[in-house]
Amino acid sequence: MILQENNCVSLKSIDALIWDWNGTLLDDVEINLKVINKMLVNRNLDILTLSQYKDLFCFPVQSFHRKIGFDFEKESIEEISQEYHTVYQEYENKKQLNPDALSILNMVCEAGIKQYILSASQKHTLQKETDYFGITDKFDGIYGANDICAAGKIQIGKQLMQENGLVPDKVLIIGDTLHDAEVAKALNIRHVLYSGGHNSYRLLAEKSDVIVDLKEIIGIKSTSNVQ
Repeated sequence: MILQENNCVSLKSIDALIWDWNGTLLDDVEINLKVINKMLVNRNLDILTLSQYKDLFCFPVQSFHRKIGFDFEKESIEEISQEYHTVYQEYENKKQLNPDALSILNMVCEAGIKQYILSASQKHTLQKETDYFGITDKFDGIYGANDICAAGKIQIGKQLMQENGLVPDKVLIIGDTLHDAEVAKALNIRHVLYSGGHNSYRLLAEKSDVIVDLKEIIGIKSTSNVQ
């Protein structure tokens, strides 16, 4: 097992680390909640608390939208996705990395472990954001979707594994949603989930080993509250 008894993660047994982006390396949960709530207000639907959002969020995002009241007989997933991205761009200057992301990425690089991003976001958006934060050179590959509908990332993950000749037993994926656990199962790789992102600790802990602080990845025991 990669997750040790002290709930820290050992990187000694892996050759490659696959990162989720939104909610894991990019700290954008509060932004997403604001965007979704604006969209709900526009439709006279009830807004969400952070706790409700983290309990309900899922992939494909169309399923999440349906859970919170969007009517796909009145509008398409493409229309809703375009509105989401338009509103999300209003917060472009407020996006931040997870406070521990840069130091951890540097440490993993120094350990000689390859790093990749695997995301349901569009690839060109991912590259724009990693360029903005000056971290593109930390990754051996950035893999994202070709559209804005965020349907999921299992097929993208299979492409990542194949193109880079990765050995499943030597790969770890770190994400913040139940979908990341589904991806790991489909790719036959190990995974650890981070509870500071888009799904609640309660949901994640029902299915997977969970960390509450990214520093746990490099063996620093967290003192953070469960999120």
